[in-house]
Amino acid sequence: MKTTATVELVFIPSPGMSHLVSTVEMVKQLVGRDHRLSITVLIMKRPFDKSKASSSTQSLLLTAAEDRLEFVYLPLDEAAAAELQSKVPDNFMLEFIEMNKQNVRDHVRTMVSAGSTRIAGFVVDVFCTPMMDVAAEFGVPSYVFFTSNATILGVMFHMENLSPGEYVDLTELKDSDAELELPGFVNPVPVKMLPAPFLDKEFGSKFMSIAKRMRETKGIMVNTFEELESSAVRFLAENDKVPPVYPVGPLIQVFNNKNEEEEEAMEIMKC
Repeated sequence: MKTTATVELVFIPSPGMSHLVSTVEMVKQLVGRDHRLSITVLIMKRPFDKSKASSSTQSLLLTAAEDRLEFVYLPLDEAAAAELQSKVPDNFMLEFIEMNKQNVRDHVRTMVSAGSTRIAGFVVDVFCTPMMDVAAEFGVPSYVFFTSNATILGVMFHMENLSPGEYVDLTELKDSDAELELPGFVNPVPVKMLPAPFLDKEFGSKFMSIAKRMRETKGIMVNTFEELESSAVRFLAENDKVPPVYPVGPLIQVFNNKNEEEEEAMEIMKC
């Protein structure tokens, strides 16, 4: 339950559990820093999710609940989602984000019509940049919460800058010994060691379109800290074609359950 606050942020995370966990930790940090701030997190339900992921999400949000912080599940039309998946299986998640624009639009309109809410901006997940269009409709700025690290963010901007809006085709080099000079890395990087999306033409082009959209934001929060990735953070800070970048990490969740997988994760986090 939220109490009255001066301004409100709308967070829109990707429906993936790993993205949601760090988003929850981020919003808890923000509301704890300023009593004038309220946050609503709009959550897109994962379609066809009958696994334990759904109950894990519920547990996560219940634990995080506090004043000035609200989690809202957007409605899900499973029939429409099923039809969408059958038509565009390879691009389903991106199209699913687009499909949820109207749900976001409707909920924010309800928030505004109540008269007591002044929305300061949208904070969207890196995979939810299409929601920037909805923010523009309400005349508020957009920010990005980048759940990966500053190095990957720097590489995305670097690759997009080489050929703005287009995919830099590296597929022919993925099994070679070719190396690239990349920002954030002290030494040249073997092409075959790059993350898979950069070596896939279709997915890589989507990454480039995301990087292009991120250039339009007012700022990017990255789940890292400067001492961990000093070279990458410096590159981003000195690049006048990149919005302001704010290291806000490390944002992690220490697990309370005692199954074997989570105990191992907890030991890693303690190191």
